Amino acid sequence: MAAAPQLAIHDSEFTGMVGVARGDITPPAGIFARSWGSAKHDIASGVHKPLLATCVVFADAAQRSELVLLAVDLSWWSSKQDELGLRTAILQGTGLQEHQLMLHPSHTHSAPRTALEFAERPGGHLIAPYRQQLTKTCIALVMKARQALVPATLTWREGRCALAFNRDLAAPDGRILCGINPSARADDTLLVGRVADAAGRVLCSFVNYACHPISLGGGNTLISPDYVGAMRETVEAATGGGECIFLHGASGDQAPRRSFESDVRIADQNGREVGYAALSVLASLFRPQVSLEFAGVEESGTPLAIWRERSAVVPGIVKARRVTVRLAIADMPSREELKRAIAEATEGYMVERLTRRLLARESVGDGPDGDFSFLVWQLGGSYIVGTPAEMHTTFQLELRRRFPASRIAVLNIVNGYASYMPPRQDFAIGAYPVRVAFYGIGSMEKILEATDQTIRDLMASAESHP
Repeated sequence: MAAAPQLAIHDSEFTGMVGVARGDITPPAGIFARSWGSAKHDIASGVHKPLLATCVVFADAAQRSELVLLAVDLSWWSSKQDELGLRTAILQGTGLQEHQLMLHPSHTHSAPRTALEFAERPGGHLIAPYRQQLTKTCIALVMKARQALVPATLTWREGRCALAFNRDLAAPDGRILCGINPSARADDTLLVGRVADAAGRVLCSFVNYACHPISLGGGNTLISPDYVGAMRETVEAATGGGECIFLHGASGDQAPRRSFESDVRIADQNGREVGYAALSVLASLFRPQVSLEFAGVEESGTPLAIWRERSAVVPGIVKARRVTVRLAIADMPSREELKRAIAEATEGYMVERLTRRLLARESVGDGPDGDFSFLVWQLGGSYIVGTPAEMHTTFQLELRRRFPASRIAVLNIVNGYASYMPPRQDFAIGAYPVRVAFYGIGSMEKILEATDQTIRDLMASAESHP
């Protein structure tokens, strides 16, 4: 017997209270801004586009439950204290609990370094005052977004964007290079969210895409949000000025078609491609809290199926879970061995590699295993999964396969930095993410199963307490 046809089209939605606030976090001139081992500069020569921080507060209609997303145009956290110091100050300054806040950098590789460990580098004396200003800005944005709370509906829909490519390329000399591989399949999923108030005014939009913001490489000397800047500008210009927030997806194995360039026009081109793809999804959305349902048959030259808009019942659930799993730590040299290697290194790129590894060792400690914590949020019929790792596309593809009726946004580098989290099969290849991973083989799969169970638990709770 043939399966019954689906007679309704509806999006994952959340209805409740939403507030948005944005601020400028562009660093002062002269700050240490070396992110690439191949770079010849330590201090940026100028600014391509401003770096921004955007806060979105979600609450249920009664404002009993509150979740706060802080999306910032920063790179990654170089040490445990680099991130924890900032997040702890934000939690203390806002009264939030740990599970209520997602601090989420865009992962542009053209932002300043924020770790105090770099204070002795050229321009490093500006890091501490920049962190202080960053902290004040983030706290102020949370307060402002709270004050801006209004009834609104968040609607998600998936689209496609072809900018991202797999970035594990087999070279003729046998090495696996970090660069686009046109022959491998990439995840082109573009998850777009729209927040609109009762009058239909767009308050903000979300673009969740798995593509490393590395249009610009070591040859670029400008502070830049990379492709995220032009993407935001493209979307905001067409949506009445509502803030567009980039949510950096599970891009551990994906990079843009044009990568590692020195010309900022390439970053802008990449950004427009993502922006226009997002606009096509936004243009397809129904009005808030509306679905499309089969309404009957109209007899014509052939029987016609007629579909009509109908009011939809939209949940107002706001829940959060903090999940912890125990993972085996990857093999890596001891702190003492890494310090000796740094002292003996003569090439800048090698110093950069070893310094990153030392900070990794200091982050995870010296034991054979450690705790890995992450967040799962439920907003109505959708979920946001934020982990401190650089998850690979396998993670989000599998989650979406398991929960096809729900929209799931996966966010990398949330509340910490735990390097790459490759799937089991990638360990046989030995590409860059495997070589620098903090955790061993099978770790991604453990996180996947824990996420799966958490989402199922949240679903069951919603069904038993609608």
